[in-house]
Amino acid sequence: MTTQVGSQYYFDANALFKYYQDEKGSLRIRRLVARTPHPILVSELTLLECFGIAVKRHRQKRLKKKVIRKMLKHLRKDVCAQVRPFTLIFMSDGLFHLAENILLQYALTFDIGSNDALHLAIVKKLPFEAKVFLQKTLASNTLFSYPSHIGQFNAKCL
Repeated sequence: MTTQVGSQYYFDANALFKYYQDEKGSLRIRRLVARTPHPILVSELTLLECFGIAVKRHRQKRLKKKVIRKMLKHLRKDVCAQVRPFTLIFMSDGLFHLAENILLQYALTFDIGSNDALHLAIVKKLPFEAKVFLQKTLASNTLFSYPSHIGQFNAKCL
């Protein structure tokens, strides 16, 4: 088991998409990635959802296929590098049950959905603390600090 000193960030699909596409909030995401000393964590779920955002934008006539192919090529290269800017973490056993528990415990207070709960479950299983960057809307960024070694959930706006 690896222990990390300090904390790392984990991106959901909206934050990851903004890194590659110019839209409201993109500059903030790119600055965060640039000034973070450790690679940003993304999961298989993050990648799948990011691909889903891209094809949805294409169906809405907001992205061309050529742009999507270029973005996905860069994304795969960046994730496979395992150095910077992103590191891929894999989904482990028991995640859906843990996500269900997180959803039932916190969704009454915080505006999180089932996919958000699954992202938080992925982070909770990490052997070190990570800060989860979930973007609920294009206008607001929320940073959830969810340490894997304690059962506490804190939310604050960036």
